[in-house]
Amino acid sequence: MDFAKTFNLLMFQTVSYCYNVGVYDKAKVATFVELHQITKEQYKELVGDDYVESNQAPIIR
Repeated sequence: MDFAKTFNLLMFQTVSYCYNVGVYDKAKVATFVELHQITKEQYKELVGDDYVESNQAPIIR
């Protein structure tokens, strides 16, 4: 496993833990996508919603 994959896995585990215990909210988790530390797919896996880029308005249904 290369460094980038290892880093991504560690970040996802850390962000997941913090989200699940209530330290991070969805907006905070999104910042890790913006910083390229977790993927959009990991965001969806964790919070259950599609990632919406910060320059886009969210779709309200």
